[in-house]
Amino acid sequence: MDSPSSAADPKGPTGPQLMYRDRVIAAALRRLNRGLDCSTFTAYLLTEDDRALGAAMMVDTTLSFTVPSGMAADDRNFSTARAHQAGKLVMFENTDLQELTRRSPALFIHNPFPMMVASAPVRTLRYRFGALSVRWVPPRPVATDSLDFLQAVADDLAVELTDLAEQGAWMKAPYVPLFIAGVSRDRGDPVTGAEADPCGSALPVVPKPTGSTFLYQLQRLAAELTAAVHIRDVLAAADTQVVRPFGGRAVMLCLAEQGRLHVVGAAGFSRESVQRVEGTLLSRHTPETDTLRSIEILSFPSAETLRQAYPDVDPDPEVQARAYLPLVSKGRATGCCVLEFPEPAPPFAPEQLAVLTIMLEHVGQSLERARSYEIEHALTQTLQRSLLPRSLPHMTEAVATARYLPATDRADVGGDWYDIVSLPGGGIGLVIGDVEGHSLEAVAVMGQLRSGVRAYAAEGHDPAIVLERSNRLLSGLGTDLYATCCCVWLDLASGTATTATAGHPSPLIVDADGNGVTESLPVGLPLGVDAQARYEQSEVQVVAGSVMALFTDGLLDGRLLGSEAAMERLGRVLADHCGDNLEVLADRLVQDRRGWRVLADDAALLLVRYEGAQSREHRRVARMSVQRHHLQGVAQVREFLRDLLHQWDMLPMLDTLELLTSEVVTNALIHADSEVELRLREYPDRIRVEVRDSDPHPPVPTAIVADEENNQEAESGRGLLIVDALAGDWGSSPAGRGKTTWFDIPIPAE
Repeated sequence: MDSPSSAADPKGPTGPQLMYRDRVIAAALRRLNRGLDCSTFTAYLLTEDDRALGAAMMVDTTLSFTVPSGMAADDRNFSTARAHQAGKLVMFENTDLQELTRRSPALFIHNPFPMMVASAPVRTLRYRFGALSVRWVPPRPVATDSLDFLQAVADDLAVELTDLAEQGAWMKAPYVPLFIAGVSRDRGDPVTGAEADPCGSALPVVPKPTGSTFLYQLQRLAAELTAAVHIRDVLAAADTQVVRPFGGRAVMLCLAEQGRLHVVGAAGFSRESVQRVEGTLLSRHTPETDTLRSIEILSFPSAETLRQAYPDVDPDPEVQARAYLPLVSKGRATGCCVLEFPEPAPPFAPEQLAVLTIMLEHVGQSLERARSYEIEHALTQTLQRSLLPRSLPHMTEAVATARYLPATDRADVGGDWYDIVSLPGGGIGLVIGDVEGHSLEAVAVMGQLRSGVRAYAAEGHDPAIVLERSNRLLSGLGTDLYATCCCVWLDLASGTATTATAGHPSPLIVDADGNGVTESLPVGLPLGVDAQARYEQSEVQVVAGSVMALFTDGLLDGRLLGSEAAMERLGRVLADHCGDNLEVLADRLVQDRRGWRVLADDAALLLVRYEGAQSREHRRVARMSVQRHHLQGVAQVREFLRDLLHQWDMLPMLDTLELLTSEVVTNALIHADSEVELRLREYPDRIRVEVRDSDPHPPVPTAIVADEENNQEAESGRGLLIVDALAGDWGSSPAGRGKTTWFDIPIPAE
């Protein structure tokens, strides 16, 4: 196999032109090494997409590891990028570097000590290749002649690279820089960097990699794996720091679990290739299992050699040269790494095999750690979601929906919760709360608090008393965590809302016209701070059509806007769209939050529209449920609809309602691992149908194509096309522990 510099360029030529390119770059660096008293010498080339500069080669010195491996081509924090962009020599004094580091602390890893750096562009009128950079540690006076010499070497290199580029040589940065041995400045060697070949022509000295080239690979991999949390992070590190530098084009990581081999991550392999390996019995005779059992590397330089060795294995039509390497962690074989190379692949050199083995040991350990983290995270998240209400009550006087968005900022799940409690007097209690922190303990405390609030509410206590008792409950649990909570008791007959809050944002209430319903709401201490704390409550009158929004602070973008401005912004959205379908309104309120790339905190939203006391026969409601995976239950749904529309005297709507409801319920039964709940609500001009299940992924209408006869997902998608065509309006949104798919059917005018 070629040197790391050559192997890192699978898309470029790997013959004499690439070797000559490396020779002329090495000659230029050695000229600088002889002529300048610097601490580091680095040559940068543009990457394949021309958007970044990557270190292509550097002289092996004691400080080489602190040299930046690359940067964006327009990143003005680096003299290399500035010189490349400006086309002239750029020098940073130590004070310049200190100021840049203060503005961007991430630069400290490259500037941990006093130093100076100078960079000269490598370019001609036609080509822009990159730059040469040198550093002086510690800082010292630098003569103008030294800077002129740096620029002269860069100009000479640019001319030589131009000749090679016009011959078709690959001029892009490799994945791993090549470290070359330095020269003694006391030897008195000429600074031309050339020696005569047997034929009499001058050739640059052949650059031979030092051991630092491989140590640099290990350092880069270790840095990425240290930051890796999820399996996808480990896979990305393996792909960029292991596979690509060794000339590979695809990687598959497998772990052995319960007698089978499972693919936990793959990049560059087709779905069919992954499926051939996934779930393979360890007792089978395959290259993956043999590698794991024998703890040895199996290498096949071509597809034919692989098929000859394993004729009984289901052939992969896309297979090319492959290497199968065991993953070892904590002294035991835990899995297998499959690497694929462009065919034919040369064998690994001993030094490459040595560093590759060490790298894969780090990958194996990180993979097991990430796997354990994801399993624990999934269990904790499942526990948290199981403590949220399975469904909200179905009432004639009010409509409710909820949203829960977990944090993604490398945090465990948190303690946000919401609930609707039936009160002894016939009203409902709206509850929302947030336990401090992101941990399993926070989830456990949340579950205890939710149970306590429900119990105290069921006893008939007012919101303030419920908070006082919940505060004493939390104070007695022996935890250092505190919680915030807001309770709103809504009298469905009169529209009176009684509210008390413990350190929690006040609910937002608007009437049917979008006008805010003001209330003077005292905010008490969070629960768990003072066991003797007392809480006050206030009352406000809401009218039919009013909407109440209870939420946790994770829904507010308080970091950028401030808490008050964020609350005002949320209130404007609520007021401007208060007449929307409640599911659509809930989506609007969480829309910005879903668009954030990193979610530092959980967010919960409980949204209720008060319909008012129902004195007329319209606005009737009905519901039924179907057991999970019980597809025959669709027939029961049709029978339920026939009986219901007969009672409501709406049989002319049966055909359309039966067709659309059957399609949505069938889709939910196929994809959701839970019971499916069907809800209907009559309005003066329409009937709304809601189907709730545990699968948070929205259904997608699928167009009909010729080769989808046996595609189950396509079948359900075509059913949604029918809903889209016949319903007056429809949509689907995640709601709490699953999703709600809804549609409206207009009531024909009499």
